[in-house]
Amino acid sequence: MILDILYESLYYEYNKERQGIHVSDLTLCPRESCFRKLDPKPLTNTDLNFFTSGKAIHEALQSLIKKYPDRFELEKEVKFGDIVGHIDIFDKQNHIPIEAKSARVKTMIEPKAHYLKQLEAYMALTNADTGIILVQCLLNYEETPFLEFEHKMTAEQRKAVLSQLQQDAIILKIGTMEQDPSIVRHINYDLTLNWKCRYCPYAKPCEQMRIEANAANFKEDKK
Repeated sequence: MILDILYESLYYEYNKERQGIHVSDLTLCPRESCFRKLDPKPLTNTDLNFFTSGKAIHEALQSLIKKYPDRFELEKEVKFGDIVGHIDIFDKQNHIPIEAKSARVKTMIEPKAHYLKQLEAYMALTNADTGIILVQCLLNYEETPFLEFEHKMTAEQRKAVLSQLQQDAIILKIGTMEQDPSIVRHINYDLTLNWKCRYCPYAKPCEQMRIEANAANFKEDKK
């Protein structure tokens, strides 16, 4: 019974109306974001598991960082047109966005691709040449469960990321208004991100959209 209440509350949390288009709508799969806005699905045990563990770790780390308000800002809001984001921790003295993540691994050699996508978005939105990803490895029971990855970007790279975010935001907005996810970018052909397609509740309709798009492109190439 308590789980039903938790699912209902999490469903509201995930689907409540938000101002603008959030960075997380653009850095994973914009097409899934469009589907989710048009046709929200029931949440699963996995969704609840990731939400509760992630939220707990974020709030624990932020409760320690907030002791230094002169240096750090928590959940810093950044905006660019319709795009809205909230940076976990922002180092005001050094102008560095910091993203805190948790992973069910013992260790990792490099940050996951979607961690970098999100960090690069925040680096572009704050025009920061340095960013940090702090990862807590949940299966590491030894002395090194925390990993800190520093990431650098050039001005040209930040400009390119900002341009892609803006383009994705415009098309996501149009796709939502016209109730047509097929025009919105997907990640199925991105080998660093398409693992997410295996768990996507919209995988079947998205696959059909890709088949139709490929058929249309084939006909166009034949002309």
